[in-house]
Amino acid sequence: MKKSLLIIAAMFAAVCLNARVINIDLSSYELIDENTVVAIDNGELTATYDLESWGAGGVKYALNDLEVTNLSFDYKSDGTIESWVSFLVYLEDSEGGQWYSSAADLSISSWNAEWESKSFMPSDVLWGSSSAASPVLPFKVLGFMANPENATSAAFSIRNVSLTVEGDETGVEQISNEAKATKVIRNGQVLFVRDGRTFNALGAEVK
Repeated sequence: MKKSLLIIAAMFAAVCLNARVINIDLSSYELIDENTVVAIDNGELTATYDLESWGAGGVKYALNDLEVTNLSFDYKSDGTIESWVSFLVYLEDSEGGQWYSSAADLSISSWNAEWESKSFMPSDVLWGSSSAASPVLPFKVLGFMANPENATSAAFSIRNVSLTVEGDETGVEQISNEAKATKVIRNGQVLFVRDGRTFNALGAEVK
């Protein structure tokens, strides 16, 4: 029984070590629509938009067949918006379905004028873009989109955008790579070395 538990733990640790966090190069964006102007300064992207009621504008990034398990980012508004503006952060799957998180309940209105950090995995279909119960892997696009309740001219900013992905492939255009884990045997013990840090089969760091 103990041996079985150790094998399961080792398999779990290997999967965890195989997952990588990669950082999006914000300069590799594409515009979602023509009503958005982008500026990048000191690692921050600011998208200025001029949208009609329930219009949509922002930026998106091409992903190259990634199995994403989580996304993280910082965001804020310019502090001038008086009415609600939804902030739709989505992943687009291989069938064109777009997925966001209704639980995150994001906005870029005046009460979001300071940086906020978010980390979640989208699981809700966006605007009926898919009839599937869950995303059809892999993912091909990451998007950040303003969606105002009323006609609005304002801006939002993002920074520190990263994805947690499965597998060893690079999988993203213009994204920084993380070193993958290397398996070693030391004093008869199987260890994993990644980014200069060493972990045992249970996932605990070994000094």
